[in-house]
Amino acid sequence: MSQPSIALIFNPAARGEKARSFRESLGQMQDECTLLETTAPGSATDLAAQAIRDGYKTIVATGGDGTVNEVVNGLAKERNGLGQVQLGILPLGTMNVFARELGIPLSAKRAWETIRLGRARAVDLPLARVQTADGQAERCFVQMAGAGLDGDAVGGVSVALKKKIGPLAYLFSTLAALKAKPPRLTATWDGGSARGEWMCVGNGRFFGGPVVLFPDAKLNDGRLDLCVFPRVNPGSVSRGVTSMALGQIGDWPGAVHHRVSELTIDGTAGTRVQADGEFIGTLPVTITLRPRALKVIVPLEK
Repeated sequence: MSQPSIALIFNPAARGEKARSFRESLGQMQDECTLLETTAPGSATDLAAQAIRDGYKTIVATGGDGTVNEVVNGLAKERNGLGQVQLGILPLGTMNVFARELGIPLSAKRAWETIRLGRARAVDLPLARVQTADGQAERCFVQMAGAGLDGDAVGGVSVALKKKIGPLAYLFSTLAALKAKPPRLTATWDGGSARGEWMCVGNGRFFGGPVVLFPDAKLNDGRLDLCVFPRVNPGSVSRGVTSMALGQIGDWPGAVHHRVSELTIDGTAGTRVQADGEFIGTLPVTITLRPRALKVIVPLEK
């Protein structure tokens, strides 16, 4: 019997209604793909890299944005890996920001049909070079990255609290971050620069769910959207979050957008950086772009 062309990477310990529904569908799926179970945070990266070496042509990230990020980094880790395979997404996470950006159905059944019957779309792949305890490191991301408030909210979240209350843990972490003195950040790029206390970089339009923070961003235009917030305090964040929820991004106090192909953000030592909702290191961070390097399966109409 020949090997299936699809490798499906998933966390067998995942909880929640979406995970339960997915497990109920495994009987049908396992006839068409090879199931690869993660064993610890980060293991999806190694599984994806190994799946390329084993000859799979479609690799499916089953989970939230963190799982997608791990799998994509595994694809990028292998020499010419991105050119050999296409990425499928079964969105079982809480926010599923990248899946929303691509128009992938949020139900496991319909997402699986997209993987089986959809088409490949080439999208840009950003690469962040950050500082870690072990020195400089590189990390791909697919949707967005940030330095300052969101980096502190992600990097400072309590793992124990996250297990108990889920996404609400990020709210408590954000409130704690707001009590600290905001960092002074400077972004530089070819022909320009900007200063502020919080900076976000978008590959797509969405940030933190179905909230548009980067209205002009496109996944395949070879550009990044830099959003600079000059001041960060409880009042400005409260007004800004309300504006985003209403789709009125222009109402965020003082927010300025720049379209760039690559950039460097530097500032207060130790300032945390997040990418796709995961803490990846500290400043300085340099972000470059590989145009249309990642092939993702999307619905035929997208």
